[in-house]
Amino acid sequence: MGKAVVTFKIMPEGVEVDLGPIKEKAEKIARDAGAIGQMQVKEDPIAFGLKAVLVLGMYEVEGSDFEKVAEEMQKIEHVQSAEIAKMDLALG
Repeated sequence: MGKAVVTFKIMPEGVEVDLGPIKEKAEKIARDAGAIGQMQVKEDPIAFGLKAVLVLGMYEVEGSDFEKVAEEMQKIEHVQSAEIAKMDLALG
């Protein structure tokens, strides 16, 4: 089975939104979806004080539905959108 590092990009509704709860809930969703090992959750400056939340996790590719994971992240309170920003196959 192949593995991939998937980056989810989550956009909050505005600059005033507290990203802490969004990061916690998004990490739990990613972990529950089968993330393997260490995960990385970080803020990515966009413009004018707006920051996106990036969630990076490694997954088994076969049988995974990453679109469904992004849809679950979009349901988090104060999230405007969530998408798969990047997917890299892991070597080894």
